[in-house]
Amino acid sequence: MIKILVHSPAPRELEQLLAYSTLFDLEFQFCQTPVQALAAYTSFKPHCFLVQCEQPLVAELKLVKKLSPILPVFAVTNSTDERVGLRLLDGGADYLVHLPCGSVELYYQIKNFLRLTKQAQQNNNRIMRLGDLQIFLHNNQVMLKGELLPLTATEFKLLLVFAHNLNQIVTVDKLYQEVYPQSEIKYTSRALNMHISNLRHKLQLEEFAPLRLETRRGKGFGLFYNQPTANAFEGGEDDA
Repeated sequence: MIKILVHSPAPRELEQLLAYSTLFDLEFQFCQTPVQALAAYTSFKPHCFLVQCEQPLVAELKLVKKLSPILPVFAVTNSTDERVGLRLLDGGADYLVHLPCGSVELYYQIKNFLRLTKQAQQNNNRIMRLGDLQIFLHNNQVMLKGELLPLTATEFKLLLVFAHNLNQIVTVDKLYQEVYPQSEIKYTSRALNMHISNLRHKLQLEEFAPLRLETRRGKGFGLFYNQPTANAFEGGEDDA
């Protein structure tokens, strides 16, 4: 079953239009506000985000911009105002359909979009989940408790090294080799400590948290998680 999160100001009308799609392999969860949509993302774990927008409202556009780095975005609109579609596409929507259209046509538009999205992503859409932390490997994005985090390129590289060596101490020498090009070995340990400190702060990796970043003096650093991690990597629950 392919799960699609739907944000619509008129969910009843759109729900009727999508009724044909539910006869097959698509499951929808409807939300009327951006807050509801963000909360549903965490619990529903959708494969795609469908947004209906009739006016270039700031809240809806911000929602598209927030979710587009981590989900394919399929947009629909009844508006004849060209600015609505342009702002949706400029804000991160991957596909735009102008309504009205028939329920059968909309189903095949969605299926075609999901097929193209799967081809584009191929097998790179893996996600690593560590409690409330999600690492999106295909686009170098990180989400904590439903919020995207602004990590620098170096911080993201460090996080990947720690995640791939979970519950182990990684030596400073190995961190340098994994994170910095050979030409940049001039970096001092103080710079590395600064990046690790920033990463610990942004990801809320306190000393006694379930997911924590530990320092072992004279040895190195390690990301530790006190829950089972055998299935930390996933490639989507049901591929489109």
